[in-house]
Amino acid sequence: MFRNLSTVGLPLSGRPSELIELALSFGFDAMDIDIIDFQQQAEAFGVEHARRLMVSARLKCGVFHLPLSLIGEEDAFNTELAELPPRLAFAQATEATRAVVTVAPASDDHAFKDFFELYRNRLDTLGELLAQYGISLGLALAPELEARADKAHQFIHNYEGLLGLVAVSHPGIGAVIDSWALHLTGESIDIIGSVPAGRIVEVRLSDAPRDLPIAELTHANRLMPGDTGVIPCAAILAAARNAGFDGPVTPWADRSSLTGRGREKIVKVSGDRLEAIWKEAGLPIVPRWFAPSARENAPRFGDDPALAAAAGVALVDGKPV
Repeated sequence: MFRNLSTVGLPLSGRPSELIELALSFGFDAMDIDIIDFQQQAEAFGVEHARRLMVSARLKCGVFHLPLSLIGEEDAFNTELAELPPRLAFAQATEATRAVVTVAPASDDHAFKDFFELYRNRLDTLGELLAQYGISLGLALAPELEARADKAHQFIHNYEGLLGLVAVSHPGIGAVIDSWALHLTGESIDIIGSVPAGRIVEVRLSDAPRDLPIAELTHANRLMPGDTGVIPCAAILAAARNAGFDGPVTPWADRSSLTGRGREKIVKVSGDRLEAIWKEAGLPIVPRWFAPSARENAPRFGDDPALAAAAGVALVDGKPV
């Protein structure tokens, strides 16, 4: 397993060089990529240019969010599907092997059985396509009650249902194990052992408030792992390890729960929390090859000649090339 930084999981913004330096500084081994942005960069400047900072920093690609809706009309789905092959080729060029997508927890248009068949058929199509590029697809849950309120038909919003869908899908389709989802659904950690072998795609770690009943939790209550200790993140991580998982472990929190913390503080705290969870789960900490001291107003990975030289990145007019 390896520690992964996501600018979706922890809503962050900034230049790639800045985010990469923060990841390096605070113990992360990987970062998610925005595949559409990467495609635009690669088409404009070439693949090697687009991936140069990640390569030089020796950061793996964690996951990428599949730019496709599984619930759209047939024509829209087929249009987005036709746009995928070049994007998947670029993903393959970054050595990305994992994509993720969230399952809709309810629908106004489809009853459960029809929606299940729609998902199964489209996942079979996607699984065949992704397999050509060596990419697996992880299905994530939207477990909050607010995500399915006022919908005509309920759909999959717990792991029992999700694993039922995974079981009848293409072998390249797996599950995202999310500590927040496990907390909201009330399912046992033991269910992690029920995921078919090799089909856990990502693990996401979060925490929850102490003073709110589970039934009242909304996405805005999703806290950084270790904030309260309500969710047993180390036990979840250990269960994933015992299930044979060796992929990205990503901290997640709602933007509102991070208010008042600067970007550097967010990454530092999340890195420290992951390290503590790693140790509690009995996992070894592998030292980073290069760990500059990140400070507010300090030179960033792509700006400072010394940092850039250490990672093999050339600068022209102070910018990475």
